[in-house]
Amino acid sequence: MKSIRTQLLSALAMVVVLSAMPVLFAGSPDRADDKVKEELKQIDEQWLHAATVQDTEYLKQLFADGMFEVQNNGGVVTGAEMRRYLAIPGRHVNITIDQVEVRGIYGDTAVLTDRTTQGGTTADGRQITGLYMVMRVLHKIDGKWRAIGANMTPMKASTNAKANNDVPGAGTETAGANEIEKELIDLDHKWIDASTNGNAAFLKDLFGEGMFEVWPGGHIATGAEMLKAIAARKPGQIEGYSDQIQIRGVYGDTAILTDRRVRKSSATEGPDSSGQWRVTRVLVKQNGKWRAVAAAMTPIE
Repeated sequence: MKSIRTQLLSALAMVVVLSAMPVLFAGSPDRADDKVKEELKQIDEQWLHAATVQDTEYLKQLFADGMFEVQNNGGVVTGAEMRRYLAIPGRHVNITIDQVEVRGIYGDTAVLTDRTTQGGTTADGRQITGLYMVMRVLHKIDGKWRAIGANMTPMKASTNAKANNDVPGAGTETAGANEIEKELIDLDHKWIDASTNGNAAFLKDLFGEGMFEVWPGGHIATGAEMLKAIAARKPGQIEGYSDQIQIRGVYGDTAILTDRRVRKSSATEGPDSSGQWRVTRVLVKQNGKWRAVAAAMTPIE
């Protein structure tokens, strides 16, 4: 009888211990995150494979309404324009990716980066070469991941065909904008003002967890790295502004927009950092407040 009681007590103790341990079987948060990340990476690979083999039907299903891409010269094309260009007969371009990284998953929105390599010929025989760090943004719509935006940042000089550099509505950012769009446009201006004037405190409050930015040349800077560089900026060292702000889409608590970043370096020492860039910015609303989680810069030619 004593032996049976001892066994029962041991069994109960084991149950208590096991119930206190983290759950590590399929369906746990860790496993679920890994599964979603793997799914997103596979979608990225399928996306680029479809572009290589001119499978525009797959891309039509993948691209959400409002899908856009900032291309190698800072021009912006729509998803429909991308599909038409990729389907041109006689175009032979091989596209490969590596260094695929899921940078953040925010509810139904995911942000990835990859290194994309292009090589081939256009329909009229021109060579296409390119090496890019690409930011890709996907949003889950009706249970399915859909692409809503992408930004190509050249890592070296390319010979890719030029994209349309016109930005519809440039200079009329608030015309017809609703309250959410006006709030986002105002936040974009404040973001650039803080970056220009070295207001790291404002940006620290703006940046969400996992914030990163793809800099010209393809370097991926963390939020902490950005704040350090901005805090070290001397008054008057940089002048600049943002304009041509376009709200590309608001998907629930996620917003994606583009702007033109104009910067002039007035520093007497160090490299000149003057230039113009097309910038894609991704923000998510957390606890009722918009937080920046990703950005990517592409030089405007």
